[in-house]
Amino acid sequence: MRLGPSIDVPANSSRYFTSQAEARRQPTGRVELAWRSEDPYLYNAAFDPSTIAHDDAYCTSVVDLDQVVQVPTASYFAERVLPRAAPSPVVVDIGCGQGEFVNLLRDDGVDARGYDPVLREPTAHLLDRYWTPEEQAADVYVMRCVLPHIVDPWTFLRAMGDVAPGALVLIEFQRVEWILQESIWYQISHDHVNLFSADDFVARFTVEDQGTFSNGEWAWVLVRAGSHTAPAPQEPQCDVGLHALFDQRAETLNIASTCGPLAVWGAAGKGIVLAHALKTAGADLVAAVDADPLRHGRFMEVSGIEIMSPERAAGELPPEVLVLVCNPNHLASVTERFAGTWDVILPLAMRDAGERRAAAW
Repeated sequence: MRLGPSIDVPANSSRYFTSQAEARRQPTGRVELAWRSEDPYLYNAAFDPSTIAHDDAYCTSVVDLDQVVQVPTASYFAERVLPRAAPSPVVVDIGCGQGEFVNLLRDDGVDARGYDPVLREPTAHLLDRYWTPEEQAADVYVMRCVLPHIVDPWTFLRAMGDVAPGALVLIEFQRVEWILQESIWYQISHDHVNLFSADDFVARFTVEDQGTFSNGEWAWVLVRAGSHTAPAPQEPQCDVGLHALFDQRAETLNIASTCGPLAVWGAAGKGIVLAHALKTAGADLVAAVDADPLRHGRFMEVSGIEIMSPERAAGELPPEVLVLVCNPNHLASVTERFAGTWDVILPLAMRDAGERRAAAW
């Protein structure tokens, strides 16, 4: 069952380039959200794996306005996960990025290793390849925003259960409920093949614990790898919300060209999807702003928009720029620091901003 329209987005949403021309050459992909009632979960029926690239351009680090690297998993892992694991557990981080979480665990004396093809500096415990079930079994597997990228996620988890049925699997994902509640239509991306709710895991596994972080944007579930059972058939509960989400997307893009010069705050996945949509709609998008130094001076894929540091943006962007903060969790901190420099709003508020500006002009 298809839910919502077919839309064109960047095929990847985590890659950055040293030249605008190379950024603009990157492929797009289609999003056609669908639901299987007999195996109920939300996924992109138009996903094309041939367009996915995990290469040197890939960057998924997260830093705050003070350029401090954020690893939210560390805020609950010691208290909520390790007590449920075997004594002196072996922990494997699948899709470990640059090993930030693995290194934190090892600093605390935990036997941890990570796998990721985008690793820039592999070590004995950080391996620059994909994890496969043939690797040494672990007591705890960690997947931080990894399962949303995997086609047929339940087969992947069952394979993990086959090699380590008693292992714990920690899975983090952005909650589809949060996306709908906050109207974050630009979180719908091609490379996130699946959109999850905690209920998807409760229906299939023994869930040992679960929680949320980042004001409900993210959820985590801790499941037993060998406990998978077939879920009961179910009709979609999110179809009305998805139609409203895509209606909000159409409305925002319809007025984008009337709001004057725009800048996107946040050049990660949300920003890449938003920038592409705005450019396609004819908006005057002049820059993206991001706190992560690894992205400064680079260009976002497909749109080719340059990414500025907050300091550079404050010195170069004119005061009439309307700054669109991609994540509502960041609005307060950005507004506090830069409200005297530009108008700072969420994309959801573009209509009101456009009407105010039209009246002023």
